[in-house]
Amino acid sequence: MQYVSIKKVIKDGREVFQVPALNLKNSQGTTKQRIAHPLGDDCLEFDILEDAIRAAELSGFKYILPDGTKPLELKKEPQINNNIDDMVYKTLMKQVRDINPSVVAVSITALGELRDIKLIDLFIEKMGEDNDNVRTCAINSILNFGEVAIEKLLQALRDENWVRRNSALITLSRMIDSEMINPEKILPPLIEMTEDKNTIVKTSAIQTLGKAYKLYKKD
Repeated sequence: MQYVSIKKVIKDGREVFQVPALNLKNSQGTTKQRIAHPLGDDCLEFDILEDAIRAAELSGFKYILPDGTKPLELKKEPQINNNIDDMVYKTLMKQVRDINPSVVAVSITALGELRDIKLIDLFIEKMGEDNDNVRTCAINSILNFGEVAIEKLLQALRDENWVRRNSALITLSRMIDSEMINPEKILPPLIEMTEDKNTIVKTSAIQTLGKAYKLYKKD
């Protein structure tokens, strides 16, 4: 078994982790992609060790840590049928951390089908992602919980990430459309959100406030 040696070096005054890499070239001879490889004459650089490890694993190689140690190889436990719930959960949680947004998005959708209240925090986190597909899947998964998720969404309205704040407003708006929410509970925080410093969030807040007030008057 060949190992990729991960090195820790100081470059331009900062600590980085280097992984040897091979350059894959196209028909014109220019570099198309670099992949981690024990015999590589180039290198990939990462700010954190976990990303360097991930690069080595994706290339199919074991790795040696900067301190010269190798990760422990754990024996796989035999799969048993009565543990199928745990296996599915662990599999999906692993895939939701994939580097490919499409994989992350479909994993979030699958996790949403579990209706596990402990996953709401994960969906709230993913609502702040840059990728539109990931955000949409996170919102759809939260909608599965109805009013159970309201408190978490109201907390998200105070998040530093404006994308997450806006996604929380979109989720509340869709809950209002489905009449799965008590509008009286969310009117005060929506009024506060109309003063948000971000124009996009402010616009969403105003639209959602109008919907909430309409539903409030209907009730």
